[in-house]
Amino acid sequence: MIFGKSRIFFKAVIITGLLHLSCGSDDENGLGPGQSMEDISIAENTTETIVYISVDDFEIPVFLSIPDGCENKQLPAVVVMHGSNGMWANNDPESRTMSGQFTEWQSILTQNCIIGAFVDSYSVRGVLTRTGKWRELPDNFRISAQFERPKDANAALSLLQNLKYDNGNYVIRHDEIAILGFSDGATAVASTLMNTSGVPDSFKWTQSQEGKEYGFSDGVLPPQPKPQKGFAGGVFYYGGSVGYNYWGKHPCGDEAIESNVFYPYAPMLYNIPENGFLTENTLCMIDVLKEKGTSVELNLYKDVGHGFDFDDVPQSTTARNNTIEWLKELWSNK
Repeated sequence: MIFGKSRIFFKAVIITGLLHLSCGSDDENGLGPGQSMEDISIAENTTETIVYISVDDFEIPVFLSIPDGCENKQLPAVVVMHGSNGMWANNDPESRTMSGQFTEWQSILTQNCIIGAFVDSYSVRGVLTRTGKWRELPDNFRISAQFERPKDANAALSLLQNLKYDNGNYVIRHDEIAILGFSDGATAVASTLMNTSGVPDSFKWTQSQEGKEYGFSDGVLPPQPKPQKGFAGGVFYYGGSVGYNYWGKHPCGDEAIESNVFYPYAPMLYNIPENGFLTENTLCMIDVLKEKGTSVELNLYKDVGHGFDFDDVPQSTTARNNTIEWLKELWSNK
């Protein structure tokens, strides 16, 4: 597969909270040893590239798409988090070809002069799809949408915030970076946007399934804190809002207002199917967030179920259009 006119591979390593990079490149446009995130640069004619950001011991692939022919050189951007089926066509990460859903979104973003950063959280963690044991605790911890995938999202955010053209100009407008996710990726979006500053010190981060509770000693981690400059907002497509009871009491329960700690630091748009199997708990969460005064917007789509973005139906087109309009309005207020 040809990745535009420039193919660069960055390798990011998190050291004491900062991202320091080294990389290799087949066209000599990469970073040299010792160069930092602030030194990242790409050629102005770059349209596609795969970037590797290291998170813990994993090199996370990010498919970076940069529109060509836009009026402004500095553009907004969206970090895209895939769902349980993964990001690559035919579940083949070696192909470096994204599935049809994401190539469609790449086209949508490009047409609207929005940079896309598509993050593959699964393949380098030894997972192709979130099925079987990967839905069960504690195996799910490896790809947890609550405390592992947000690391990937924040690393991608840092990459975008520091990305420059080789003339020294920034590629992306820093106040205009959003995050978008589907199903398990939507849950990762919510988790990434979690405002941890409002969580009581006494709150214990645990997860439970089939009556068994897991804590820190079992591998459950607290959520990622907000970066110094976080995402402008997030779009949530048909994900779940319970997270193995990670946030506390069930959002549909009587104690949710007092005992569920989920609260995003940025506005969120929820695209929810009327007939989705995760719809009820997410609608309850939206009600809780509205009662808490959070900036959330709900679009409820009739006569469709979970995963409707994959389907060639009018509701999918409407939701995509609504998403782009919401993003533009979000950024216009910055």
